[in-house]
Amino acid sequence: MRRLALVPEPYPGESLLSWVDALAWLNQISRLQAVCFAAFIRPGGSMYRPSMRFVAHLPAEVVARVQVTTGLSAGQLRRMTLMHYADGALPSPPSSTHRRAVAAWLNRLMLAQPVRSRACPACLRENGGRWLLRWRLIWSFACVRHRVFLLSACRGCGKGLHQVLPGPGSPVVCGQADWNRPGYVCRRSIWRMRPPRLSDAHLLECQRRLDDLVDHPHRPGSKDILRTLHLALEDIRGGYDFAPSLPDTDAVLHRRWHGHGGALSYLDDPVLTAALIKIATVGGLGASQDACAQVDRASWSTDGFPRTTSDVLPVNRFGGTCRAIGCLAWVPPGQGVIGHTKAGPSVLCSTHVDRATMPDSYDSVPRRVAEVFSPSMP
Repeated sequence: MRRLALVPEPYPGESLLSWVDALAWLNQISRLQAVCFAAFIRPGGSMYRPSMRFVAHLPAEVVARVQVTTGLSAGQLRRMTLMHYADGALPSPPSSTHRRAVAAWLNRLMLAQPVRSRACPACLRENGGRWLLRWRLIWSFACVRHRVFLLSACRGCGKGLHQVLPGPGSPVVCGQADWNRPGYVCRRSIWRMRPPRLSDAHLLECQRRLDDLVDHPHRPGSKDILRTLHLALEDIRGGYDFAPSLPDTDAVLHRRWHGHGGALSYLDDPVLTAALIKIATVGGLGASQDACAQVDRASWSTDGFPRTTSDVLPVNRFGGTCRAIGCLAWVPPGQGVIGHTKAGPSVLCSTHVDRATMPDSYDSVPRRVAEVFSPSMP
């Protein structure tokens, strides 16, 4: 193995696949050649098998080879993979780093898209086609700089953007093949695609705070906030018949929300993600001077979330349905109370607040809290 002469510096927050594309462009070679020359493939190997592992995790032996050929440190390489978010924006990684274990871990989480990416065309024009790693997380649904929703699919062929494939695609051209049309390759320019405009100030503020949490994934409090928000989104997705209607917001959200037909798959749909976040957070970011609203705003601060004592129950940051047996009341942010069980935090409405107690730890679940949750929960 030899040290490559032309190696680009990683762009701040860039994904590994984007860096490989930059390496290919700098050396005027294909993506497959760049993968081979940088020794992501064992020397002598002739096949490149795209997998979820490539953007998600690099084995130690691959990191050692790439360090020799590119001069990048192990830390730089890890920061370009989804493992950078483990124990932060993403939960703890699997004990095994085998590619199948990592793929199963990501499939189970439903929080990241390792094979495809969301994108802001304007950002790609400005930075020369460098794709951000956080665009592969569900927490990125908009670009606050350009005030647009991110795109998750090509406006020409409808297929996912920036996929882990060795084909003719590039950071600026879709390049996806249509199996129903032999020889056809989509040449739609990603830079020229026009995403929907975002004018909802509430969602812009939500995205600013989510960007800050994702950019500092290991800061105290970030993991807890993202975890509880994800639980709120899953609560709405699973029980949308009992969730409140979508509040007043951009028309594109209303069209998507009323046209979902019960299929709330938001993993690859940033507009639907925004609609769910709008419902889950409405009332928690307003200008109200109510004490609950102030506490909820503090829970989204850069300092993490308010620490609780044994005498104070944790704050309900995000809206959700009450988990008491036979109760389907919607609990807005800042109201009700959070009760902890072994399955995680769950919200109770004001009617059932007196039935909840604050557990000292997850290993000791008070019987009083367990009684009000559904029997299906541990």
